[in-house]
Amino acid sequence: MREGKDVIRETDSREVARYLGYHKVKPDPAMEEEIALCLEDLCRAAEPRAVWRRCALEQKEDGLLTVKALPEDPSSGILMETASRSLSRNLRGCSLVCLMAATLGPGPDLLVRRAQILNAGRMVIYQAAGAAMIETWCDEINEEIRREAQAAGLFCRPRFSPGYGDLPLSLQRNFMSALQMKKEIGVGLTDSLLMTPTKSVTAFIGLGQEKTACPREGCEGCSQAGSCSFARS
Repeated sequence: MREGKDVIRETDSREVARYLGYHKVKPDPAMEEEIALCLEDLCRAAEPRAVWRRCALEQKEDGLLTVKALPEDPSSGILMETASRSLSRNLRGCSLVCLMAATLGPGPDLLVRRAQILNAGRMVIYQAAGAAMIETWCDEINEEIRREAQAAGLFCRPRFSPGYGDLPLSLQRNFMSALQMKKEIGVGLTDSLLMTPTKSVTAFIGLGQEKTACPREGCEGCSQAGSCSFARS
């Protein structure tokens, strides 16, 4: 897999503009330059890291999903259970699921906090650029998982994160434990279930033997697609 810094340097400035609310309208040259500067700052500050784990998946008709450690794993037993019709639709036909977590590290948060005091306008751009950048990094991890699955004759479903649809955010605790996120990539969890550093993502990626037409990108896999003001046009 490519180095994280090389990946995040490819973050599309058009995606940053989309997060800033530019829909079918191109930012003026001054804003484009400001976006480029903020992306450079974030690339220098970020430390992209990721961890993922393939697990067994059991599904019931009522939407109950059980994620278990694989028999060959050192740890065994149930890793998480949830009743989610949204996730069940996403994982239909899968007997395996990959749990993934990715982060840009604490650097982007420090830039945002500094800009909050010194330059509120730049703070907003940092937030948008960070959101686009973590998605770029997640897409790269998603692609690596897809390649691993393909080698095993499996196909990936779109990634699906806690908080989408009816999937509870409380599953973040299970991700923290199952992936040892604090130890592996330095990500913690607040009492309100927000990850720190904030530019961090967790997701399920279903693995099945049937090829689907589903894309891997986050927007297209989100249950809010079609109604979200930040959706790709």
